[in-house]
Amino acid sequence: MAAALSITGFHDAVTYKIVKCTGITDTTNQVNVTGSSGTLYAAYLDSANCTANVSLHILDPQRTTNTEFVVRGIGSSTSSLQIPTGFAFDQLNFYVSANSIENDNTSFSGTVAVTLVCT
Repeated sequence: MAAALSITGFHDAVTYKIVKCTGITDTTNQVNVTGSSGTLYAAYLDSANCTANVSLHILDPQRTTNTEFVVRGIGSSTSSLQIPTGFAFDQLNFYVSANSIENDNTSFSGTVAVTLVCT
């Protein structure tokens, strides 16, 4: 996989982290992307370079119920999910697939990017 993952903090002003993964071309699971527990407030799926519909799957494998959020993306567009009160996680994982079915790992064609806003 040729994806490039980066995490950016806002220094001392706030405690938010921006997790950005670009160049996603397959269903590889990105594991513990923040490196610690936290709260997810927003997720963006940029499928501007993908003509097919795709889905972003966000999960905390430490949870046994309500374990997965899915953001559906229409090809050649950007989709987002906003969680005003946040989703507390112990470990934040995500992956992209062709379908929004839970645990789906269907391949897709194209390149997408994911951005997550967390604390």
